[in-house]
Amino acid sequence: MPFSRTSRGIDWKHDNPSRSAAEVEAAVEEVLRCVRADDPASANKAVDDWSPEDLADLIVHMPLDHARTFLDWLPKQKASRVLADMHRDNRASLSRKESEGHLSELLEEMPPDVALDTFRSLPKRMKGRMASLLTDFEALQDARKYPEGTVGYIMDRRIVAVPMSSTASEAVEAIKAAFESKGTVGTIYVLDADKTPIGVFRPRDLLAVPPDTPIRDFMQTEFPVVLAEAGHDDAAHTVEGAGYMSLPVVDSEGRLIGQITPKLRERIIAEERRKGMLRMSQVSTDSRATDGFLRIVRARLPWLLAGLIGATIAAFIIGSFEEELEKAAILAAFIPVVMSMAGNSGLQASGVSVQVLASGSMWPGDRLTSRLLRELAGALSNGAIAGIILATIVMLMSGIFEIDNAPRLALATSFSLMSVTTIAALVGSSVPFALNRFGIDPAAATGVFITTSNDVLGVLVYFTMADVFYF
Repeated sequence: MPFSRTSRGIDWKHDNPSRSAAEVEAAVEEVLRCVRADDPASANKAVDDWSPEDLADLIVHMPLDHARTFLDWLPKQKASRVLADMHRDNRASLSRKESEGHLSELLEEMPPDVALDTFRSLPKRMKGRMASLLTDFEALQDARKYPEGTVGYIMDRRIVAVPMSSTASEAVEAIKAAFESKGTVGTIYVLDADKTPIGVFRPRDLLAVPPDTPIRDFMQTEFPVVLAEAGHDDAAHTVEGAGYMSLPVVDSEGRLIGQITPKLRERIIAEERRKGMLRMSQVSTDSRATDGFLRIVRARLPWLLAGLIGATIAAFIIGSFEEELEKAAILAAFIPVVMSMAGNSGLQASGVSVQVLASGSMWPGDRLTSRLLRELAGALSNGAIAGIILATIVMLMSGIFEIDNAPRLALATSFSLMSVTTIAALVGSSVPFALNRFGIDPAAATGVFITTSNDVLGVLVYFTMADVFYF
């Protein structure tokens, strides 16, 4: 298998790995041999002169369980640097099986922002246990002032700010001083005496003015601000579609306490998309591809059982129409067709509704009744077209296969298809809004409602239409 540097996904400043792919591959084989032989001394000796960046590249090419073992064998400071130089998702995968005591020691050796980012990526239960061990970790204790899921919990606390009375040259000095600890500075905030942000500017703005120019002469005075108590998705929506720098975060009294950088905003959006996909699939948002079988069972079994209940009810309903099926076994052949179309229609409608709620892009003047009427018209049209096509197929097949009462069967199946498609679209478009009103996550619960309603209502509608048109 060819080795690739891209799997490590480094996402902050560091030196580039200096080892070739062949060296990494050879080192992986040697370290794996040491892990199997339970020989930590030889494993450390094999890569003793490797930089943390190169070790990070080596570890991600090892099986996860072996990588965790090798990380435990590394000296604490080196292990901390290695973990810090990894992509946050890889850090999360490695950290999930670390002992809380050892992991807390590694976090305390990391830069505060990286340690806090690693802590946030841990499962909820593990975070609860870890928090009691990190009592001296100031960044964590500061973050815990705000609930998880708020802007205050995930904001970047490293900000560069200058008073209103500053000049361009004083701003340059502030940027230089901040560069040592923060690195690249993208936005500088201007504060009044109460530490309220009243202006912003970019470092490049300083190039166009003389050193003694007052800040107030070139700063921007109109810019978005987000409260620390707001949901972190608000940070993404606040500046959606607008050119901006970093987004200042203020406390309840309007004082500047942090920022949402463009990079952090993109991470928020990516995380929301990831969680949305998992919830729509009825999987816990803590799920990862590296989960063990017990975590997979805990995360997925409840939703599977919920679907099982709906499918069982549908099975009993089908069983109640045993006499009809005995009279015309051909009816059973079209059950999957009707159910499949209903499921697709419901998922299409619910996907749009969930996306609207998640992104906050619903038009304020667009009432739910108007939306449902549009869905009804669209679903009826789609169902009618699909029904006509199905009826045509049934009639064509009757010329090849012997089908009793083919015209009646065509009517029954086509009207069933149109009805269940319409019902599923109405359920899919309205249920997310109803769940949201009651404080239930639409992305997580909508799928169960759609599946159950399609199973139960779809079968009832199908056999009702068969009674009306076929028998």
